[in-house]
Amino acid sequence: MMNEPEVDDVAFLTGNNAKKQVLYSDNSGTEKIRRIVCSKQQAFCVTGFVLIFLLIIAMVASFARPMPRCPIVTSATEFRHTTPASTNLIPTAKTGEIFPWHDIRLPPFIMPVHYNLFLHPNLNTFENSGSVNITFQVTMQTNFIVLHSKELNLSRTVVLEGDDRTIPVLQRLEYPKHEQLYIEVDGTLKPYREYTLWIDFKKHLEEKLEGFYISSYKSTDGQKRYLATTHFEPTSARSAFPCFDEPAMKATFQLTIVHDESHTAYFNADVFQTASYGNGLSITVFDKTVRMSTYLVAFVVCDFKTLQKTNADGINVRVAVPPEQLEEAQFALDTAASVLHFYQMFFNISYPLPKMDMIAIPDFGPGAMENWGLVTFRMTTILYNPSETSSESQEHVATVIAHELAHQWFGDLVTMQWWSDLWLNEGFASFMEYLGTNHVEPEWKMMDQFIVSTTQDAMSLDSLESSHPVMTDVDDPVEIEAIFDAISYKKGAAILYMLKNFLGMDTLKKGLSVYLNKYRFKNAQTEDLWDCFTQVALTSTHLNVSKIMDTWTRQKGYPVITVRLKHRLVILEQRRFLLTPPEYDDAAPSDLSPYGYKWFVPVTYITDQSDKENMFWLNMTDGQFFLPARTKWLKLNVNQTGFFRVMYDEGLWNTLINLLRTNHKVFKPADRANLLDDALTLSRVGILDSGLALNLTRYLENEEDYVPWETAILHLEILDVLMQESAALSLFHKYMLKLLKPVLGTLGWEDEGDHLQKKLRSAVLVTSMRFHDELTVSQAKKYFQNWMQNGKKVPPNLRNVVYGAGVKYGSKEEWQFCWKQYQETQVPSEKRLLLTALGNTQDMWQLSQYLNYSLDKNKIRPQDTTLVIAVAARNPVGRLLTWRFVRMNWPQLLEMFGQGSFSMDMIISETISHFSSRFDYDEVKTFFSGVEVGSGMQSLQQSLERIRANIRWRENTEASVIQWLQQNANFS
Repeated sequence: MMNEPEVDDVAFLTGNNAKKQVLYSDNSGTEKIRRIVCSKQQAFCVTGFVLIFLLIIAMVASFARPMPRCPIVTSATEFRHTTPASTNLIPTAKTGEIFPWHDIRLPPFIMPVHYNLFLHPNLNTFENSGSVNITFQVTMQTNFIVLHSKELNLSRTVVLEGDDRTIPVLQRLEYPKHEQLYIEVDGTLKPYREYTLWIDFKKHLEEKLEGFYISSYKSTDGQKRYLATTHFEPTSARSAFPCFDEPAMKATFQLTIVHDESHTAYFNADVFQTASYGNGLSITVFDKTVRMSTYLVAFVVCDFKTLQKTNADGINVRVAVPPEQLEEAQFALDTAASVLHFYQMFFNISYPLPKMDMIAIPDFGPGAMENWGLVTFRMTTILYNPSETSSESQEHVATVIAHELAHQWFGDLVTMQWWSDLWLNEGFASFMEYLGTNHVEPEWKMMDQFIVSTTQDAMSLDSLESSHPVMTDVDDPVEIEAIFDAISYKKGAAILYMLKNFLGMDTLKKGLSVYLNKYRFKNAQTEDLWDCFTQVALTSTHLNVSKIMDTWTRQKGYPVITVRLKHRLVILEQRRFLLTPPEYDDAAPSDLSPYGYKWFVPVTYITDQSDKENMFWLNMTDGQFFLPARTKWLKLNVNQTGFFRVMYDEGLWNTLINLLRTNHKVFKPADRANLLDDALTLSRVGILDSGLALNLTRYLENEEDYVPWETAILHLEILDVLMQESAALSLFHKYMLKLLKPVLGTLGWEDEGDHLQKKLRSAVLVTSMRFHDELTVSQAKKYFQNWMQNGKKVPPNLRNVVYGAGVKYGSKEEWQFCWKQYQETQVPSEKRLLLTALGNTQDMWQLSQYLNYSLDKNKIRPQDTTLVIAVAARNPVGRLLTWRFVRMNWPQLLEMFGQGSFSMDMIISETISHFSSRFDYDEVKTFFSGVEVGSGMQSLQQSLERIRANIRWRENTEASVIQWLQQNANFS
């Protein structure tokens, strides 16, 4: 996301653009307004004519989507619209006049070719003066164009044919609802001729997290320093300059920017020239970019310093950060240089730019943004200090970098045709980030971790009726924002992991290379990707990838595979898995699926006879197969590479549980994690007996691997939340501490071992502190007091438990000490840890003050407001307090984050998803029925569904869990 005299707006002063200063001459006297208002009768006549005319047009042109809907107003032109309006509302421009273009999408017959952009952001007044000239063509005759513009103060507007023939502008109208600008000219724009649209504009830059905005940081001497930066995805480029802001409307871009001479300007392309501009200013002109979409354009003006190196392929890699944090950029620089080379080899297609800049932004909404050649990051996702940063944070830096660099191919080089295929960008980047990081740090076992952080998380969301398909129709910016979720990112990645498993890595790489080479610098759809894979796969595996994968991308949800073993015969049945079965759900009835909620399922399995992976296909049906003689057991979904759950018959479950209890290492860590995930999820919905699932968890006494423990902790924390009002809560805590005791004893408190051991130690210590383990709390408080009283730093991987315990079990003094540390530290990961710890306070007044701080940007950056709300809502004493805070401040939160899906989604889900009573459910529905929700609507529906699932658990399952705990909490 300069205190100098006012400088006149300047045209592009280099090359052929110098002569275009003629555009600044006044032609307003020649402008006139001409429009024809369609009556209903005229509209019917037009429609009849169009039906005939469309047949002619179809022979000479093809479009990527149906022709736009009928405008209310048309002008004399050979273009006519073909489909009726989608609404009866008459669109009204800012001036009160009827807005002629009715479709929320832009006309498909306009093709931008090149943008020349001039900007002068003043970092004293925060005023940005700019001009853009857009070279474009049309594919059919018309006398109007429509593009995007949002909250810009537009002035001079000129249309040229060639370089010098002015075409008078008759009408210019803005329609804020669709963020569109309509320009009608006196004459006819003819197909495939070059025209130039020139617009001057101004805008006040704000300290927000989207568009072209202001950010700031404090130097070590306390000086506040400002920078101007951008975040355009998905639809905010239009708020920085008028443009054709749709991903398929690719063009080249050239930027000229005026800035303080002490600042540096960054852009997607390399600097062509920087020169003095007078009055303490410089002017920087950049090279022309490759063809790209508007949402990938980025520019930054700041006083940062850079580290740089040339990687194995000759790419100049740079990291730009505030001067005081330059040393913390080395890990990011080394990681990026290595990952960039790995991707070039993996995809068998060169990185098409000469440079890769990565820049740390103090105020940034998402974790990072893949702007082509200029990737922007949150501070926490790019800076790493070995003496201050935990292993988990180091891993986060590496995976975010690998994710954004994967986008340089998936998303930037080949871009989705429209946002409905967002997963083509995000699913691939979320999958490739693990391969990229695994290349740099193989000992981190990233593909084992993938199943916990990606597959299991995606399955949790996709088990809801209110989920959505990976491919989903969207038009409005609010709808587009809403699909930036775990389905597009994580389910997309998980089904690609499944694809890789049944195709093989070599076939996957060949298919990706074919796809990227075929559509480079172009746009593509999901079917284009599957066609490329099918082309490659048919020669080796004889699989129709399109047919298989359509069942995973075009319908939501996933199957649970029921397994029955009868001697040697294995009988498999598939049905859709839902967290809340439809017969209980009082939401809208399930929508239909084109595949009847059946899937092509690659069922992998191992047996006691062989650990070799076998595969059996369920082709949208049930199925059966035979095992070798004397087979005693089988385990399906090897390493959880498939996106489905497995429900074994009771005999098989008991056999698998006994195996885990006697020799758990007969299964790999990923398979142990998979069994835990399936058992604890299936028991939550009542498919599996809860006692049986809890019996499985008893083996954890012997578990020492990170991935199974992380899976177990996530599930058992959900159980802890559900049991907060249960009389058996203390029994559950007692049981958990019994499970944790052996691994705590093995790991100890020394911050040592390999990467996963450090992550495991941190996870189990925090969990034991959550469940009030006296020894853990006592030791953590000792570390905290030694830090607070004597200034002795806590080892990086122990800080989350030490800081959390210090605040949770301390007084106001400990809270104030952490707050002071938060205000003073320059380490981003430390700031985040402290913000998390501060939300652990048991003092209701202090927690209330902390929540209020989150709305004060002078105390907590808006990018971190959602984190504060989340940690307060997770605190048992803060749940109702946080819900009340959100209700009271809803208008301010909506104003703060606008339609930003990430922030509003998190606020909604974190605040209400834990409720488990009908009273709370009704209160939530009542509140949200009376307020604007924006892009948070989908998150609201999902959260309400989770509450219904929680209610159902308390009604149907809680009693059996309590009974089991009463009988087993003291097991030996």
